[in-house]
Amino acid sequence: MRHPVTVRLDFVAPTGRSPRAAALLFAGGLAASIALAVSFKGALDQRAALDAKLGALAPAPVTPPSPQALKAAADEAIVERELSIPWTQLLADLEAASQDSAATVSVLEVQPDPAKHVVRITAEARTLPDALKYLERLQQTKVLRYPMLESHELRKDDPDHPVRVKLAAEWPS
Repeated sequence: MRHPVTVRLDFVAPTGRSPRAAALLFAGGLAASIALAVSFKGALDQRAALDAKLGALAPAPVTPPSPQALKAAADEAIVERELSIPWTQLLADLEAASQDSAATVSVLEVQPDPAKHVVRITAEARTLPDALKYLERLQQTKVLRYPMLESHELRKDDPDHPVRVKLAAEWPS
């Protein structure tokens, strides 16, 4: 007769590890976690110090100027631009060019453009040759540079049929 063979399976029993090895592994993991936490805290402190330095270097916020200050600055710029026009020389040259043609040419408008250093002159002459002679005299002036005829038209609504001319010239900067 055969004896029955009994097999005992014990799933709870330790498999050769000692409790001492487990305690050492736990202590090593705990020490590594503490070292990592200390290193992370040091990095956070260093970042906070750098942020503080960066905040000290950043420029102070600029407050926008008030509307009154902007208007005053714009008005000052307009006045400065208007004062930059050489009115005395410009009007003297226009008057000198008109002296011998006062009976044939009438200056109607003088309109400066300070930004472009250009003056536009509107005049009426009895005939187109009179207007061209006036243009030639403007070309001889000291202040005006490159006077040119921009347009001309015969005024049919006026009984004398004058010629209206528009001239443009530069003045030095």
